[in-house]
Amino acid sequence: MPSGIVSILATVVSGVIVGKSSTRSLWIAALCVPGIIGGALMSFLPAQEKAGNLIGVYLVNAITATLILIYSWVAANVAGHTKRIAATVAISGSFSIGNIIGPLTFQARDAPDYFPAKVTVLATQGAGAVFAILLRFYYIYENRRRDQIERERAAEDQSDSLSNVEWMNFTDRENLTFRYVL
Repeated sequence: MPSGIVSILATVVSGVIVGKSSTRSLWIAALCVPGIIGGALMSFLPAQEKAGNLIGVYLVNAITATLILIYSWVAANVAGHTKRIAATVAISGSFSIGNIIGPLTFQARDAPDYFPAKVTVLATQGAGAVFAILLRFYYIYENRRRDQIERERAAEDQSDSLSNVEWMNFTDRENLTFRYVL
C-alpha cells in the first residue's frame, strides 16, 4: 500500500504542478531523484537495515509518475501525425519491454541480495534523469536556433514564408516555426 501511495501522490502532485508551470523536463528529472535514492538505499544498505531498504522500495515507485509526463511531453514536442503516433508507440513499447525485463533482472543466482538487479534499478533511474536534462538542453538549443533563423528571415524580409503551416502536417523538424516545450 505505501508503494501505491507514493505512486499516486507523485502522479497527482507532478500533474498539478506541471499543468500550471509546464516544466516537464525538470519534473521528470526530479521524479527520478527519489528513485535514485531508493535504488541506492536498496543497493548499498546492509540487509539488516530493513527500514532503510523498505524506504528504498517505496521511493522507487515515484518513477511511475514520469510516464504521464513523458506522454504529455511527446504530445507537445512531436509534430506530424505519423511521427507522433510512432513516438507514442515507441514509448509504450519501451515501457512494456522494461516491465518485462525488469523483473527478469532479479535472478535466483543473485539471491538473497539481488545486488545486480538493484544497481540496475539505480542506473535506470539515474539515466532517466540525465536523459530528461539533456533533452531539455537540446530543446533550448533548438528553440534558440529557430528563433535566430526567424530573425534572419525577418531581417531579409522574405515573403515566401508559409501561411497556415500548422495545418500542413509538417513534423517538428520540418516546421521551423515549431517551438519545443521544456
